[in-house]
Amino acid sequence: MTKITLIGAGSVVFAKNLIGDILQHPALENVHIALMDIDARRLKVAKTVADKIASQLKVPATISATLDLEEACRGAKYAVTTIQVGGYRPSTVVDFEIPKKYGLKQTIADTLGVGGVFRSLRTIPPLINVAKTLQNVGAADPLLLNYSNPMAMNMWAIDRATGIDSVGLCHSVQGTSRQISKHCGLDYDDVTYKVAGINHMAFFLDFKYRGQDAYPLLFKALEDPKTFSMNKVRFEMMRRLGYFVTQSSEHQAEYNPYFIHHGDEMIEKFDIPIDEYIRRCESIIATWEKTEARMVNPNAKVEIKKSLEYGSEIINSCETGELSVIYGNVPNTRLITNLPEGCCVEVPCLVDKQGIQPTHIGDLPPQLAAICQTNINVQALTVEAALTGKREHIYHAVMSDPHTAATLTLDQIWKMCDEMIEQHQKDGVLGEFSPTRHNTGRSVDSLKRVVAKIESRKAIDLADHDSVELVLVAENETQAPFDSEIQIMTCTGYSIENEGKMRLSLGIDERIEIPLKVQRTSGNEDGLEVWIEHNRIDCVCIALRVPHRQRIELNELNKEAKIEVLFSSDVVATGLAKPTQSGWTFQFRVSDTDIQVDKERPWKGSLLKILVASEDETDKFGKQILVLPDPENPVIRDREYNDLTGKIDLELDVDKGGYDIRLDIPQSLLPVEKGQPLLLDIVTIVTALGDVHGKTQSSWQNSGGLSAGIDHFAIVIPEAIPSNA
Repeated sequence: MTKITLIGAGSVVFAKNLIGDILQHPALENVHIALMDIDARRLKVAKTVADKIASQLKVPATISATLDLEEACRGAKYAVTTIQVGGYRPSTVVDFEIPKKYGLKQTIADTLGVGGVFRSLRTIPPLINVAKTLQNVGAADPLLLNYSNPMAMNMWAIDRATGIDSVGLCHSVQGTSRQISKHCGLDYDDVTYKVAGINHMAFFLDFKYRGQDAYPLLFKALEDPKTFSMNKVRFEMMRRLGYFVTQSSEHQAEYNPYFIHHGDEMIEKFDIPIDEYIRRCESIIATWEKTEARMVNPNAKVEIKKSLEYGSEIINSCETGELSVIYGNVPNTRLITNLPEGCCVEVPCLVDKQGIQPTHIGDLPPQLAAICQTNINVQALTVEAALTGKREHIYHAVMSDPHTAATLTLDQIWKMCDEMIEQHQKDGVLGEFSPTRHNTGRSVDSLKRVVAKIESRKAIDLADHDSVELVLVAENETQAPFDSEIQIMTCTGYSIENEGKMRLSLGIDERIEIPLKVQRTSGNEDGLEVWIEHNRIDCVCIALRVPHRQRIELNELNKEAKIEVLFSSDVVATGLAKPTQSGWTFQFRVSDTDIQVDKERPWKGSLLKILVASEDETDKFGKQILVLPDPENPVIRDREYNDLTGKIDLELDVDKGGYDIRLDIPQSLLPVEKGQPLLLDIVTIVTALGDVHGKTQSSWQNSGGLSAGIDHFAIVIPEAIPSNA
């Protein structure tokens, strides 16, 4: 006896139609239909309805019901999935209400956009579980028929994760073909068509009446105000693209950036029903009690009529060999040659005892392939997030959505996604994802690297000294010991002792410092550059670039020198430095949206460093003052990370966008006498940027640009203290 399992049978009306369709095929009268759902009450209603259908049709089918997935799948040759993870409440409401707070309006939110992304993230894991269970305990070579949206994302994930024979089924082709035939006044039995694309964004490539092109009639219907008003968005898209799309106007309005984003006037012009799916769900819920009472009434008959769904036709053709043609959502194995390999496409399929055999389409018209691709981008990133557990791809998927991208800023998208992830996880319908660095698209795991960088601990005057003392700082953030050969290189005009060859060995979470000496061999107008060469992908090597110093003459007290600290071309800190009667005053605004404080290891957190020294090479780098932006306990430390609080006046104000600091450094803490030049370097560590680009330190006057793509600078800028100071 052939066993057919319905997963999500609590969708009683759909289950009723599908069971009625199956049992009206003579070859399927004796099947075993196993109903499965996680809602016992709804499952009981579904079982009652299924029993009534078998009784009214007078067929010997076996009907069973279970809450256990493995039991439902055991021995099944076919499984039909109609699940909605999280239901209307809480999940669908969350999918609408949180985006609405950010100004993002939706209509259906079950296929694309932020609603579609999160619906898929909730749905893919249970669907994969169904597929694997069916593979493990089902009949040989089982077939999975999925009706759950978002169709393309779900099917793509199922194929990648399991490889099970599967097909995604939708009624948009059947429904739309009848609808446009009616628009043109044509007898549907005389109409033929060919459709291809992706689910809900497939197009009628051919639309014929008795073998002749009927598209002119459809374009004529476009000009009829009465007909146009029935399908405004779809007709408008046909006007622009030349082809009619399979899914409704309310769907199309949120798949494209041309409508909802442009305000109430456009929404009214095209009759776009914002929050339509919410209203539908509430209507269904309001009538459920009556529906349940009617269906379980022992004296009531169940209305049985053939639906337009493909499910029963597929099962009948596979069992009997009777040919049928359906439109299925299947992997793109060069079926549509200008859409990505492996994505989920919707194409005509022949079905017989050999199963589902998709039709080769070739290239779509280029404008159709392009607009499909905007949706495929979102699908691909959502599937990647679901299958890899990488949280960053959730943000990437939503920022790729055409409607969302047209409406929200990147900051709004990130914040909205964070809120939705948190709420769905709180509701227990969304799994865990690997953490990302705050407000970035990089995962924490992807940044577990060995970081090796070149630093200077002394003021460097390239014009006056023949050698430069540097430090190689290396830190192992991986979960394994690190041991490898590295090569330290320098630019023309300088040489590294021992030719820069050394072995770098680090234990887990170990940090080491190795002194280096660079010898000047000739002049170099561009300054000094030292970098590390390494061929291991788990080692990030950060270079040092030291341009020739600039001199800024401050000839009177309280005259200000303006300072900008750049990361690449972006300003990460602005400020000023000025001499006073008692010393120096520094004021800065540092932009850092991910402020982190590590008082024991300051180099790992957000901080600002003020480095001051004399021009005397014999003098060690006089002071290296670290300001840790902790509003509750601000700390100033010297180069040895000793506490300097109380010796320097500090004002610190931290907010979500960064921090403002003011420092008054007394003359007694400076390494120079009054009237002598002061070497000054301002360095920031900005974790919101640094976490992405390798713990970047950005220094004043690094406008020379990136050094071979490396994101680290340490530049010394001198200041002249006026002689009357």
